[in-house]
Amino acid sequence: MTSDQGAIGKDDTQRCVGFEVEYAGVNLAMVADVIVDLYGGHAQLMNPLSGEVTDTEWGSFKLLLDSAPLQKLHHALNEDLPKEIKLPDALSDLPQKVGDTIGEVAVKVVPFEIVLPPVPISQIDRLEPLITRIRETGGMGTKGSLLYAFGLHINAEAVSTETASILRHIQSFLLLEPWLMEEHGVDLSRRISGFVAPFPNDYRRLVVSPDYAPNLKQLVLDYHSHNPTRSRSLDLLPLFAHLDGELVRSLYGAEEKISPRPTYHYRLPNCELGNPAWSLSLEWERWRYVEKLAAAPDMLTSLMKDWKRDHARMLEPAAIWHAEGIGFRWR
Repeated sequence: MTSDQGAIGKDDTQRCVGFEVEYAGVNLAMVADVIVDLYGGHAQLMNPLSGEVTDTEWGSFKLLLDSAPLQKLHHALNEDLPKEIKLPDALSDLPQKVGDTIGEVAVKVVPFEIVLPPVPISQIDRLEPLITRIRETGGMGTKGSLLYAFGLHINAEAVSTETASILRHIQSFLLLEPWLMEEHGVDLSRRISGFVAPFPNDYRRLVVSPDYAPNLKQLVLDYHSHNPTRSRSLDLLPLFAHLDGELVRSLYGAEEKISPRPTYHYRLPNCELGNPAWSLSLEWERWRYVEKLAAAPDMLTSLMKDWKRDHARMLEPAAIWHAEGIGFRWR
């Protein structure tokens, strides 16, 4: 689809949201058992590094080691070893042992990831027991180690895929990004990892303007010109690929890992598994500020004018606090 016509706007009774939880400390088999116990379904683990729980009430939970090089090594030893190569009897179980060792090491060093199926927004609270059980079983999040640049990714189904709506969400996020960084308390390990790099100021200056009114193609081209990477705090490539996959692939290459879907891929939150007060609902409500501002075009235009007038620095906290009807609280 390359036109500006998209989905009819949805309210929260129709919309779904998906979460991706990065963690360490608990192997996939144990997490699969917890999911089955809470939500039904059938656990299918291909190896210590990947699997899924199928046939839950919402669909499939995907479980994997979030490290492509280790995944490839495991696959090479177990699947890609040429048949003509015969290992000595003493080494016949080497592939399995290496796979087990990779899993044992990775559980302490490399993040495992749970990719949850889309869940109705009204049912987010039903996912909280999963977080609690993983924490109680020994799961560790961002604060578990100085080396853990783990995050929680939120895949928020777009209210509308019309270009004007997408643009308002981008503008809203660009205005709020500094505030959200503070609100989330984004961990230093994640800030320096590059996975949630903030948008460059040149792109912010281009987009945060009431006069910026591109069609979909120009919106994608401008995005690529300033953001030739997926590593942004708000990754728009899944949404853009859903709307115009051919254009996105021509710009980013066929090898880039992009899963087309009608969602905003929000990567900024930490995964605070060690904090009993932390929840998926809390992080969802923080994202909702972006949607609320995007849904208030007059307020959005006013804040963009404020930012444009004083674009050398971000919006003053007072300007956000006075955004009546949004409910911002600054510090």
